[in-house]
Amino acid sequence: MSKTSYTLIIIMLAALAYMGALRGYQLYERKTAQWEEERQAAQGPFSFQQVPISLAAPQAEPTARPVVYKEGANADIFLEDKPLPTELQTKQAQDTIVSILDDFKDEPSVRSFNKDLAQATQGQAVDLSALGGGDLAQVLRDNPQIRQVVSKHMQDPEFAQKVQQIFSNPQFVESVRHLQQQGAPVSTRGNGK
Repeated sequence: MSKTSYTLIIIMLAALAYMGALRGYQLYERKTAQWEEERQAAQGPFSFQQVPISLAAPQAEPTARPVVYKEGANADIFLEDKPLPTELQTKQAQDTIVSILDDFKDEPSVRSFNKDLAQATQGQAVDLSALGGGDLAQVLRDNPQIRQVVSKHMQDPEFAQKVQQIFSNPQFVESVRHLQQQGAPVSTRGNGK
């Protein structure tokens, strides 16, 4: 073999060695990057003694300017409403009863009762409200037939259920109690008339 052939073989071996070293270094860099990614995924980007550390600076939060305290200035004072006068309480009780009975005035059983009640009392008691006021004793004394009308209609389960709903309403009970204490009748305005 000639000197030229040896030279070419040496150059080829050197090129192969260089390329092998280059490939080995690239493999080493890839493995190192992969190990670093795995380590960061396991620990987080920054940590100290296995505790993650955030390097982000906290954002400043707007705060209100300090307010100087002045005693008695802008103090909220809450007072209870004074009780209503007796006349207004009586009117409110009457309106409450009328409103509650208005909710039931279109029920067939209640309409039938109101019709029979008005006929039995010659129009003096036109509906259930007449039986809730403070003048109940006078109305019953003047019209004893009301008891018969009430007992007749209480046999109807639908009417009995409606009466139970009305008399179990706490506002109705309180309003009737107030009117009976005051001896005031229930105004029938707007209630079926």
